[in-house]
Amino acid sequence: MTASAASESAQGQHSSGSGLYIALVPWVAFTLLAQHSTLKLASVAALVLAVAIMIRSIVTTGVKVLEVGAVLAFTGFTVVAFGADHAAGVWMARYSRAIAAGLLALIAFASLLFTPFTEQYARESVPREHWGSPTFKLVNRRITLMWAFVFTAMIPFHIAAGVIDERRTNILFNWVVPIGLLLWGIKQTDKIADEATAA
Repeated sequence: MTASAASESAQGQHSSGSGLYIALVPWVAFTLLAQHSTLKLASVAALVLAVAIMIRSIVTTGVKVLEVGAVLAFTGFTVVAFGADHAAGVWMARYSRAIAAGLLALIAFASLLFTPFTEQYARESVPREHWGSPTFKLVNRRITLMWAFVFTAMIPFHIAAGVIDERRTNILFNWVVPIGLLLWGIKQTDKIADEATAA
C-alpha cells in the first residue's frame, strides 16, 4: 500500500467520524434522559432517534451494525419500560444506563469478529479499492477496540450511580464521567488516525 493510500485510508476516519458520532446520539440521549419518572420517555425518544438514523443510513450508505443494535436495544427498553411493574421499573431506571453501556460494548467487541463497526463508517469516505488494505483494517480494529473499552469503562460508574442513588453521584457517574469518556474516545480516534497518516 502506498503512503498516499495509507494516508487516505487513515483520513477516512476523520471525515467519517460524524456518521459514527451521529449513530451514538440515541445512546447519549437515553443516558441523559433516563430516570425513573422519565424512563418511558427516554426509551421512546432513543428508539425514535435510532430508527431515524438507521433509515437515513439505509437510504444513503447502507445498514450498519451499531444502528441495528440501537434499534433492537431501545425496542427492548421501550417494551420493558411500558410493561414492567413498579419495582422492576425502579430497578430498570437505576441500572438502564449500565445495561445500555454493556450492550454498546457487546456490539463493539462482537463486531471485531466480523467487520469492526467503525469500518462501516470509514468506508463512506475511503475509496473501495482501499477497504481491504492492511492499514485500513488495522486502523479500524484499533479504533473499534478502543471504543469497546470506552463503553466497558462506563459500566461500573453507571452501576455505582444506581447503587448509591444520590443526586451528586448520579450527576458525576451517570453524566460527567461518561461524557468525559466519550470526549476522550473522540480524541483517541483522531490520534489513532493521525498516527496512521504519519506512518
